[in-house]
Formats: sequence, C-alpha cells, structure tokens
Amino acid sequence: MNLVVLGCHTISDEPPFSTTPEIKLNGISNDTIREFDDILTLSIHYQDGDGDLGFEEPDQYAVFIRDARLTNYDGFYIGPVAPPGAEIAVQGNLKLEFPSLFVFGNRFNERTRFYIYMKDRNGNKSNELISPDVIILKK
Repeated sequence: MNLVVLGCHTISDEPPFSTTPEIKLNGISNDTIREFDDILTLSIHYQDGDGDLGFEEPDQYAVFIRDARLTNYDGFYIGPVAPPGAEIAVQGNLKLEFPSLFVFGNRFNERTRFYIYMKDRNGNKSNELISPDVIILKK
C-alpha cells in the first residue's frame, strides 16, 4: 500500500486533553475512485496531551492503516510533532493520501473501507477510526 502523509500541528503549554492520542475523521476526498488514476485522501485530526506523537527513526511507525480487504495493518512513519522530551500538548491534522488503490481480481468495482489508528512513543494506542465505504472502479 502506498501512502503519502501530509500534516500540520499546533503546540500548547497546558495538556487540555488525554496523554493517549485521540483521532477523528475530518473528511474524505471522494467515495468513488477510478483505480490507479484517482487519489483517495482521508483527513484526520489528532490530539495528544504530552506531544509524544511521531518518531525520530524512520523505521518506527506512528500511523497504522488497514484496507478492509486485507488482514494486516501497514505502518507509516511520521516525524516528531513536538521536540522529543518536551511533554507539551499537540493537535493538528493529517492528510492520508492513497495514490494507487486498485480492484482485486476481475470484478468491475470493489467496495472497501479503511481502519486507522495512531501510536505514540510511550506505546499508547489511539482510538480506531473506520472510514466510510469507498468504491474502487476498474480502469
């Protein structure tokens, strides 16, 4: 699965929310896409009371996504959203882009959805989002 992660964030001094990450779905670019041609974009909002989201090492993953048609989650790297050790509340938005979705097999279209969660440097796992259904049309 290919994915492009784009983000922005804000930092505040007081932890107005939990130190366990929380995420919510802001929106989805389209509920129907043409395989290989269209890019599906999911926009999510995150918040974390101690700012320990993201990793310095690119082989450590903070975002986990599973296509409902598959069994396993794929992990994706996000750099630290606050300086490591800062322990400050952070919140922001991520755009998750899926540039190469395709239909499995010989069908003309396929329906799927995505399961998404985040994990911070302390191992705290966020709630899991489930995207709305997406229809992928065969090219």
